[in-house]
Amino acid sequence: MSLKKIGITVLALIAIFVLYTIAFTEKGIKPIQPEATIPTLDYSALSEEAAKDLQSYIRIATIRGKEKEGALFLKSILEKRGIPSRIIEYPGKPDRASLIAELKGKDTTKEGLILTNHIDVVEADAKDWDIPPFSGVRKGDRIHGRGAVDVKGLGIMQLYAFLLIHEKKIPLERNLMFLAIADEESRSEYGAKFLVDKHKEIFNGYEYVWNEGGTGSKDIAIKGSKVFNIQLAEKGAVWLDLKAKSIPGHGSTPPVTYAAKSMLDFLQEVQNIGNKTMIKDETAAFFYSLGDISNFPDSFVLKRSRNPVLFLILKSVINSNRHLRAMTRNTVSITGIDSHPVGTNVITSETTGSLDIRILPGFDEKKFFEEIKALGEKYGVEVSARHLESGSISPMDGLLFRVLAGTVTAVEPGSIATPFLSPGTTDSSYLRQIGLKCYGLIPALLSSEEIDGIHGKNESMSVSQLKMGIEILFKSIIEYNHQVAK
Repeated sequence: MSLKKIGITVLALIAIFVLYTIAFTEKGIKPIQPEATIPTLDYSALSEEAAKDLQSYIRIATIRGKEKEGALFLKSILEKRGIPSRIIEYPGKPDRASLIAELKGKDTTKEGLILTNHIDVVEADAKDWDIPPFSGVRKGDRIHGRGAVDVKGLGIMQLYAFLLIHEKKIPLERNLMFLAIADEESRSEYGAKFLVDKHKEIFNGYEYVWNEGGTGSKDIAIKGSKVFNIQLAEKGAVWLDLKAKSIPGHGSTPPVTYAAKSMLDFLQEVQNIGNKTMIKDETAAFFYSLGDISNFPDSFVLKRSRNPVLFLILKSVINSNRHLRAMTRNTVSITGIDSHPVGTNVITSETTGSLDIRILPGFDEKKFFEEIKALGEKYGVEVSARHLESGSISPMDGLLFRVLAGTVTAVEPGSIATPFLSPGTTDSSYLRQIGLKCYGLIPALLSSEEIDGIHGKNESMSVSQLKMGIEILFKSIIEYNHQVAK
């Protein structure tokens, strides 16, 4: 073949690749633009009333327990509005209690919608807080306290939307449930897992769940951006305990191998599991949505995240951001290592450790464990499973997801909705096991500081955020029923 023909062939291949790169784009989401008629309401007045209830709710210190008191508080609000509810206690642990209330629709057999949140909160060390964490103090527009964001704030938003549906006599095509659950913060043994295992009948006739797991954010992904990250998937958990044993010795004459060294060698290799970046459909759609609010050339790359060449550019961005790494990898965190030292010059006979591994949906948690266990044998490290849980995912074209995506952008002009894969786990992982389609969103725009307050210090939520959340929830419920009726 002549040089001329070779040159023409190369140019043709380059032209084909360029055309492919330009033409190839990922699929974005398909929001449903709101069509339903919505009553005119004074959301400002409603949010002021809701703020007082949130303050009272925060003052009930439901720290990984004592949910019964929180459930009774919510029940009292429902009773004042004439809505019956019931409390379900965990056998032998009456403080671990969940609350359920329902409004019936025309067809009670299918497509019901559940608004769920959890009553328990994590610990808070008062000395780290500027304002006592269980005081529920309001300063200006802001309510302070543990649980304001995670997730008593969401619980009050959902409760008020539920109350509005009842008080405004909104006709429901399908059942609507308000469900406040115990024990989410400690993986739900006394809450969602218990309800799924022992009270599965309460979910009959329901299809969709609105839970936590995603948040609205402002100025985080891109400066000036307003992004509602709707959680539709979450990673699974592989929690492992490690133990290496060997002959003890003197620190001055180390053997070729000993317990601590074996453990470190093992940990060094096991971290390689988290080196592979994977962009699946939901993450590709997430990047695509960000492309809608990005300038060129970023927009061009984000909308083509799985293009082989452009992926190399995007991968460097992913590698520099721990949140993006968590969304696109099976991550490995070393959460404990202890050689049980008795002296600096003593090589001890035993070293223990722990791993927190989070796996993307689609990976088999048992197979993952067996592979790591086999790797441990190579280094003389005994690996045992403390907790194994698969990742879970709900469809990106689910009706509730599309309604949420359309409603949030209508309520907050200039915002976008994105599908979001959560690195952490919520009660949705158990609810998805019984076929429910779960989506997570705290429907308010939060700053990075407000998001950092989750499980951190100085957690707070503003009254204006409560207002936005109540409005989005109320309008979404009405729109969902409108769409079901079509």
